[in-house]
Amino acid sequence: MTFIIGDLKDKNKMKDTTGNDKDIKKLFNSILGVDVTIKDNMDKSEEIIFKSYVSKLDESNIMENKLMEEGGIDCHKLTDPLWFVIENSFRMLYGQDSTEIILWYIYDRFNPDGSIVPLEDKDGKTFIIKDPNDLWSFIKYKSPK
Repeated sequence: MTFIIGDLKDKNKMKDTTGNDKDIKKLFNSILGVDVTIKDNMDKSEEIIFKSYVSKLDESNIMENKLMEEGGIDCHKLTDPLWFVIENSFRMLYGQDSTEIILWYIYDRFNPDGSIVPLEDKDGKTFIIKDPNDLWSFIKYKSPK
């Protein structure tokens, strides 16, 4: 069955090509056995997920470094393959240039004294990126869809 998704008055309904109304939410609820929320703002969802990922990755990197500095525990043999997968996933999603900026944010945005290193673009313009919100805005500014 083919469904047409469009600007419908009831966002939880779709119209199939045979003309019958189907309640897509009930369909997914019955298939998955859980209450399903249907959202139609993919750009906002992508932004929320991106910020969450970056925050968690940043926290993980800080924790890894703290383990080494304070406890002498080197967990890189365990985490390096995971970072490799994560970095390549970002490359597939956002491209090489944006991935380099994301990795700079996670690994290199702080000076040893804790101050933020300004990010310099190819034109010599500098940007202060303090948090995932700033990072998201910068990536969207540099790489609009």
